[in-house]
Amino acid sequence: MRKCFFIAIILSMMLSFAGLAQAAPQVVLDGQTLSFDVPPVIENNRTLVPLRAIFEALGASVQWDGATQTVTATKSDTEITLIIGGQAFKNGQPVSLDVPAKIIESRTMVPLRFVSEAYGCQVTWDGATETITITSLSGAGTIKVHFIDVGQADAIYISLPDNNDILIDAGNPSDGPTVVNYLKNNGMDDDIELLIATHPHADHTGGLPAVYNAFEVVETIDSETDNYQAFNFGNTNLQILTGQASWSDTNDYSVVCRLDTGDIEFLFMGDAGFPAESALTGELDAEILKVGHHGSRTSTSVAFLSRVNPEVAVISVGAGNTYGHPTAETLQRLQNAGATIYRTDLNGDIVITTDGLAYNIAVGSTTSTETPASYYQPQDTTPAPTPASSGSYVGSIKSDKYHYPSCRYAKSILPENEIWFADAAEAQAAGYVPCGVCKP
Repeated sequence: MRKCFFIAIILSMMLSFAGLAQAAPQVVLDGQTLSFDVPPVIENNRTLVPLRAIFEALGASVQWDGATQTVTATKSDTEITLIIGGQAFKNGQPVSLDVPAKIIESRTMVPLRFVSEAYGCQVTWDGATETITITSLSGAGTIKVHFIDVGQADAIYISLPDNNDILIDAGNPSDGPTVVNYLKNNGMDDDIELLIATHPHADHTGGLPAVYNAFEVVETIDSETDNYQAFNFGNTNLQILTGQASWSDTNDYSVVCRLDTGDIEFLFMGDAGFPAESALTGELDAEILKVGHHGSRTSTSVAFLSRVNPEVAVISVGAGNTYGHPTAETLQRLQNAGATIYRTDLNGDIVITTDGLAYNIAVGSTTSTETPASYYQPQDTTPAPTPASSGSYVGSIKSDKYHYPSCRYAKSILPENEIWFADAAEAQAAGYVPCGVCKP
C-alpha cells in the first residue's frame, strides 16, 4: 500500500511537470496581451497560433468556407487564402508554411512564421518566458516619402518612425535653402541618420552644403562609397543595390537603392541609365519607382520595367526644361508597363504615405506638419506622348526584337506600337535583341 502511494505521488509530479512544459505561450500584439479560447500550442518545435484571433486583432476580416476548408483574410488590398492541410496564398502568390495549418478544437492554427509572411509583421519568440511578440507595421508607425519639387533636379526626403530620417540628394546649389526649409517644416529633427548623394552632378548634390550646415548628418553614402550596404530602421530596410563598378557616363555611377517596408517597396534610381539598369542584380520589384535621369530617353528600359513592374512612377523634372525631359519614349514605356505617372513639374511636391500594407499619394504643397493637402486616387497626369517616328532601327513595344525599317516584320508593326532607336547600342541597352530575319 505504501509503495502504491509513492508511485501515485511520482506519477502526479510527472504529470505536473509535463503540464508546466506544455503551458500555452503568451502572445503580445503591439504591446497588448491577447487572449484566446484555444491557446497557442507547440508541436514538433513549431509554434502554432490561432489565425482568426490574431488576424482580426490586426484589423483583417476573416471568412471560413467549410466546404473547401479554406480561410480567407482581407485587409486593405492584401488577401490571404489558406487551405487547411494545404497551401497558403498572398494576393494569389504562394506563401511557404513551415508546417501545414491544422484545426484544433474547431480553430484554425497556423505556424507563427505565417503571421509575418502574411502581413509583414515583426514576430519574435522569447523561449525563457514563452512569449510571442508581434509588432504590426501600423504599430510601428507610418513612413512618408517626399519627392520635393526642386525643378530640374532631385531631392527626396524619407521620414521614418522614431525620428529616423533619410535624405537622397538636395537639388541644385540654389535649391539648398528650399530643401532645408522643407525638411524643417515637415518634422525633421536636428539630425539626418542617412544621407545619400547619388552622383556628383550639381542638380543632385549642389544643395548639400546648406543641408550639412543646417543638420547633423550621421552617415553619408555616395558614388565612391556605395558597396551594397543595408540599413535597418525597425521594420524598414534600405538596401544599396550598387557597388564600385566602372562606367563611362557619370550618371551610371548613381547610387541606386531600394526601400522595403512590409508589402511596399520603393526603388530610387538617381540618374542611372540603360547600362547601369542592366547591371543591377537581385530583387528589383517595387510598387513605386523613382524614374532615372528625370525621364531621359536613355533610362527606364523595357527590360528594366519588366523586372520592377511598378504601379506608380515618379519623375522629378523641371517645367519647360531645355532637355526635353521627360521624353515621349520614356513616358510611353512607363504607360505600356501600366504605371501611373506623377511629375513634379505638373504635380508639385509628391508625398507617398505607407503603413507597409497600402499607400496613399498626396500632391501639391505639403510644407506643413499637418496631413498633406487632399489625397488622390492614382490618375494619369501625363500628356499624350508623341514618340519619335524615325531612326536607324525600329522595334515594337509588344516584342523584344528590333529591325531595319525595311524588314517585313518592321512593316507589320502598328504605328502606335513603334519604338525607334538611333543605333543598335541604344536598342540593345533598352532590352531589345536583333531580328533573326533582317539581322540588323
